[in-house]
Amino acid sequence: MSGPAKRVWACVAIVAMLCAIVAWPMYKKLRLKAASAAVMDRTKRAVDRNPQLKPDWDKAMEDGVLTSDEAKAILEKAGEKAEPDD
Repeated sequence: MSGPAKRVWACVAIVAMLCAIVAWPMYKKLRLKAASAAVMDRTKRAVDRNPQLKPDWDKAMEDGVLTSDEAKAILEKAGEKAEPDD
């Protein structure tokens, strides 16, 4: 392979790696699913009973959507069991 061809393929490889690095966070964000209404209500009640969880609730609701993972983390901090089917 000649020198210019190697440079072209090196550039193609770098662009592919950059695309993968940029796509991963976007994939993770789009893949997250919102918690069900029942889980959201249950989490809100747990936060109301435990005011020390308010910062976690505020952080989770920054984007306006409570995800299942965020709800699970808050419920576990409150000492409640988060069912996998919720």
